[in-house]
Amino acid sequence: MTTKLHKGKESCPCPSDCVRHGRCKECIAFHRERAEQTYCEYLAVKNKAPYYTVDAGAASGKQLRLLDYGPCAG
Repeated sequence: MTTKLHKGKESCPCPSDCVRHGRCKECIAFHRERAEQTYCEYLAVKNKAPYYTVDAGAASGKQLRLLDYGPCAG
């Protein structure tokens, strides 16, 4: 996964007050040594992850409607 390089502390999205804040190359190297994701990589994965609402389709593609389960509630 590639990490977007930012332009200094003002554009760095990481909420940490780390000494490497805003210095992407140092941050990437630090996290690679520990086999961790950078915050930028975490955001990239998080923003591409699907999210579900009550009316959204389930993984099968079938619509999930809570009213269909009313008789099961007893």
